[in-house]
Amino acid sequence: MAKPSAIAASRQMLRLLLLQSGLAKIRREYLADDLGAGISVCVVLIPACVAYADLAGMPAQYGLYTALAGMLVYALLGSSRHLIVGPDAALALLVAAAITPLANGNPAQYLMLSSVLTLLVGVLMLIAAKARLGAMADLLSKPVLLGFMNGAALILIASQLGKWTGLSLHETAFFPRVLELITRHEQIHATSLIIGLLSILFLALLRELQPKLPAAILLFIVAIGGAYLLNIAEHGVALLGDLPKGLPDLAWPALSLNQITTLLPAAAGIALLAMPEGILLARAFAQKNHYEIAPNRELMALGLANVAASLWQGFALGASQSRTAINDAAGGKSVMSGLFAALLLLLFLLFLSGSLRYLPVTTLSALLIFAGLNLIEVRTWVEMYRLDRTAAIFSLITTAGVLIVGVLPGIIVGILLSLAYLIQFMARPFDAVLCSVAGRKGFHDVAEAHLSGESRYLQGLLVYRFYAPLLFANSSYFVDRISQLVAEDGDTRWVLVDAQAITFLDVTAAEQLLTLNRLLEEAGIDLKFARCNRPLREAFDRYGVTSALGADSFFAHVHDALAQYKLLHPDVAPEPVSMSWNGVDRRLG
Repeated sequence: MAKPSAIAASRQMLRLLLLQSGLAKIRREYLADDLGAGISVCVVLIPACVAYADLAGMPAQYGLYTALAGMLVYALLGSSRHLIVGPDAALALLVAAAITPLANGNPAQYLMLSSVLTLLVGVLMLIAAKARLGAMADLLSKPVLLGFMNGAALILIASQLGKWTGLSLHETAFFPRVLELITRHEQIHATSLIIGLLSILFLALLRELQPKLPAAILLFIVAIGGAYLLNIAEHGVALLGDLPKGLPDLAWPALSLNQITTLLPAAAGIALLAMPEGILLARAFAQKNHYEIAPNRELMALGLANVAASLWQGFALGASQSRTAINDAAGGKSVMSGLFAALLLLLFLLFLSGSLRYLPVTTLSALLIFAGLNLIEVRTWVEMYRLDRTAAIFSLITTAGVLIVGVLPGIIVGILLSLAYLIQFMARPFDAVLCSVAGRKGFHDVAEAHLSGESRYLQGLLVYRFYAPLLFANSSYFVDRISQLVAEDGDTRWVLVDAQAITFLDVTAAEQLLTLNRLLEEAGIDLKFARCNRPLREAFDRYGVTSALGADSFFAHVHDALAQYKLLHPDVAPEPVSMSWNGVDRRLG
C-alpha cells in the first residue's frame, strides 16, 4: 500500500499539472462556444480518423480509439487552447511502413506491434520534454512561421481535392496532385463537385451574415437531410456510411527487447516528425489568438497522449492541422473544446455510430477546404513585404519548401533559413565610432544626424562600439573594421572598445583579438576595453587576453578610460569630428 506521503505528493503533482494546463484558464462564458467547436471537431474527426486507420493498416475503429485517448490526455495536460491531437496522414503512412514487414499478415501481431511502436513514440517525446528540447521551435521566426502556415494550408486544401471532385487521386505531393486533377478534369464527378461548392458557399455566407452561428453543425444537418431526401447516393455521390461501435479493453503492450530495438528507429522518425509540427502548430494558433504556449509541456502532453493511445492498441498520433483549424474557425476558446470533442466521440462510439451514414463525403472535404482557405494570410504577407522584403522572401521560400518537399522538410528549410539569417546578422552586425557631444551626457554615434550640439573627440583616441557577441563568424570582421578605422584616422594612439554589447567571446575571437593586439602594438597603438561584463571578463581571463593586454587596459567606464588617456597624453585637445564613417547601419556587409 502506498504511503500517505507518496499519495499526497502524487496529488500535489497532479494538482500542479492541472493548474499549469489549459483547464486553469477556462471561463464559464466560453463553454457555449467551446461546445459548438467541440461538436464541429468531433463530426469532422470521425471520418478522418477512419480513413487514417485504413492508411495505417488498422481496423477503422482504432483510428477513433486513438483520437479519443489522445484528446482526453491532451485536454488535461496541454498548454494550447486550440490544438487537437489525433491520427495524421503522414504518421499513419510511417506506421504502416514500419509494421507491415514485421506482422507477416497476422492482424493480432499487427495490433500488438502498433501498440509497442506508439508506446516508444510516447516515451521518446517524454524524454525530449525532459531534455527541454521544446526550445527547438524558437528557431522559427515569424516569417518562417507565416510561410509554414500558408504552405500547410495549401497542402490541406490539396488533400481534399479528390473527395471534393469525386476522383481517386493517386499523387500525394502538392504540385503533382494539382497537376493530376487538371489532367483528369474530364473525369470529375459533377454532382460531387457542385455539392462541395454549395457547401463552401454555405459556410462563407453564414460566416459573413451570422458569424456566431455554428456553421459546421448547420452545414452537416442540411447536407445529411438533403442527401437522405434526394437519395443522392443513386447519383454516384459517396456517403460516409456506418461506423463500428464499442471500446476496446485497456492493455499494456507486451514488450520485448527485440521489438524495441527493431521499432526504435521508426519510433524516432515518427517522433521527429510529430514533435516540431505539434509545437509549431500550437504556437501558430496561440500567436493568432494572442496567448503563449509552453513548448516542453506540449512535448510532454503529446508523449502521454501517445502512451494512452498505445493502451487501446491505437497507433501513433500527433497534432492535427485540419481539426485544429476547424476548432479555431468554429469559435473554440479553451481546451474544453477538445474535451467536449472527446466526450462526444465517446458517446458516438457507444450509441450513435449510424447517425452519419448519409453525410456526403464531399461536404466533409468542403469544410476542410474552407478551414484551409481561412488559414492563408495573404494580407499579413503583403504587410510584411512592405516592412521587410527579406523577411517576406524568407516566408515565401518556406511556403515553397513545405509545398515541394513536405511539411517536416519544409520546417527544416524554415529552421535553416532562420539560422542563416541569424548567422548573417551576427557576421556583419551594427557597429559605431563614438564621440562626446556638447550638452549631452555619455558618448554617442558620430553618424547620428539628429544630435544637437557640437560633436568632438580627442585626437588619437578611437572609441569603437560593436553591437554583437564576438564569435568565429564575426571576429575577422571586427578586426578588419578596427584596422580600417585606424588606417583612415592616421593618428591613432589608443583603440578603446566599448564592450557593453559584447556578451560572449569564443576561442576563435580570442585568437583574433590577440592577433589584433600584436598588430596594434607593432604600430605603437594601445588596445583598451571599457564596460566589460562579467562573462566577457571571465572569457578574457580564460583565453589569456587579460594577461596579453595587461590589467591596466580594462576600465569600468568609458569616462575612466578618457581620463586616463588625457593623463597620459596631456598634449591632446578635443577636435571637431570630421572623420568619414560609413559603418553605421551596415548589416550583412
